[in-house]
Amino acid sequence: MSPEPKPLHPISIVFQAVAISKHTIIPLALVAWNGSQSNWLGFIGAWGFLGMTMAVFAVIGFVRYWFYRYQLADGELVVTSGVFFKSKRNVPVARIQNVDLVQNLFHRIFGVAEVRVETASGTEPEAILKVLSLSEVELLREQIESARKGVSSEAASQAAMGTGAIPESATSTNGPSAATTAPVSASTTLLQIPLKWLVQAGLASNRGFVMVGIVIGILSQQMGNDNRFVLRIVRNIPSSREMEIARSQANWWESWLVWVGALVLVLVLIRLLGIAWYVLRFYGYRLELRDENLHLSCGLLTKVSATVPRRRIQWISIHRSPLLRWMKLASIRIETAGGAGKQNEDAATTVTRRWFVPVIPESLLDELVEQLRPGLEWSESSLEWQSLDRRALKRMRRKSSLRAQGISILAGGLAFLLFDFSYAWTLGVLVAVVLIPLNIWVAQRRHRHFGFAELPSGEGVVIREGFWDRKVSCTFYDRIQSVSCSETPFDRRWDMQTLRIDTAAAGPADHVYRLPMLSRPIASELFDRLSSKTSRIEMVWD
Repeated sequence: MSPEPKPLHPISIVFQAVAISKHTIIPLALVAWNGSQSNWLGFIGAWGFLGMTMAVFAVIGFVRYWFYRYQLADGELVVTSGVFFKSKRNVPVARIQNVDLVQNLFHRIFGVAEVRVETASGTEPEAILKVLSLSEVELLREQIESARKGVSSEAASQAAMGTGAIPESATSTNGPSAATTAPVSASTTLLQIPLKWLVQAGLASNRGFVMVGIVIGILSQQMGNDNRFVLRIVRNIPSSREMEIARSQANWWESWLVWVGALVLVLVLIRLLGIAWYVLRFYGYRLELRDENLHLSCGLLTKVSATVPRRRIQWISIHRSPLLRWMKLASIRIETAGGAGKQNEDAATTVTRRWFVPVIPESLLDELVEQLRPGLEWSESSLEWQSLDRRALKRMRRKSSLRAQGISILAGGLAFLLFDFSYAWTLGVLVAVVLIPLNIWVAQRRHRHFGFAELPSGEGVVIREGFWDRKVSCTFYDRIQSVSCSETPFDRRWDMQTLRIDTAAAGPADHVYRLPMLSRPIASELFDRLSSKTSRIEMVWD
């Protein structure tokens, strides 16, 4: 007998109403406030309209709650919703890869969570349950895991019957050996990030600019909604005459000291905001290994709990910014099957894909990377790196020089339009003198740090790129979907080719698997080797 469909938690009515009204409630509240300033009639009308709107949102939330049901029946998660346009989605439990949780501050107050059910078939979750109690979440996870194991056991039994073998369950007894061979769910803590590491990562990052943007947005809203705020600022601005008198009275070193102090203050503020961003996002970070699944949880206000099956990992990408290298730290990003990045990702997706391990010391890096794939042997320092040849360096220098010359010509042309020919000549030469050596130096550094290698175990290929923000990415032969070799007219002139490797996902690791400017013999030999190894690999992980 199939279980009865279950509703969401009753508090979901409130969250549904808030989700519907979050883009309109603030403008409506501002309209009501401005309308209430005129007279008592406007006050009643404005706030009455706001109350009616909120009541409509509450009714919509209640209707959505009433007609939303989920159940586990016949090996499928069935989700039904809608009033006039009904929707029914059946998700086979065998395809469910993870059940992720997102809890903001209000979720945690009410003891509920937003549940996202994902499969490996695409970038969007198959089902989003807003919201369930934590006890219901655990029950749902247990039911999905039990149903998944039941489906796996049935498939294994059918396969064994087809080959004439006797299933292990049919030969087991009720003795002690049967109890000892039962699977035990083990959990191993792989990494815990203390507050000190988050502070270091915040100091090394530019995430403070994101927080500055948020502050500027809030101030712009305030300035746009309150003219008195702008008037107060304008009145406090000294006149040009007052500023001239102040400059004449102050020494030149005092002016420079003020500017330098202001610059230092801004830089310190940006770094402090970067620390705040990391602490808010990753406080209490914990990465565990549970039955071949990587489970991570983190967050100070909004707590994220997500699961990443190791079999879904397509790429492993290690990122190091200059300050992270100076602190002997790194970060790890991953790409999973069906996990192409999106511009507006939710909290769980952002953490698991773009910030899988936000910060880790170099001393712990190799050990953790080996845990991301069974049997992986990882030692970046012992890889036999193969770099580009000297002709690629010559080509990169020439491209950089031409780019710098083009920028100098544009700068000179702009100066000619704004001033005269003498300014244009001076500015163009100055820009060329600065940019040409700088671009050539950058090209040399990129050539020096670019390389590719094969894993010692022969199960994958590694690419290294970048000299300022350095990235090292690894993919595996049983994850490669296609290998392509292409050449542009410029490549043909230099007798070169570009090799590209595609997997089932790309984007979040921010590192394209592309080997440019390879000599034709090396590109052909590498293409043949990768194609042969990829075609011989049996897809045992899927």
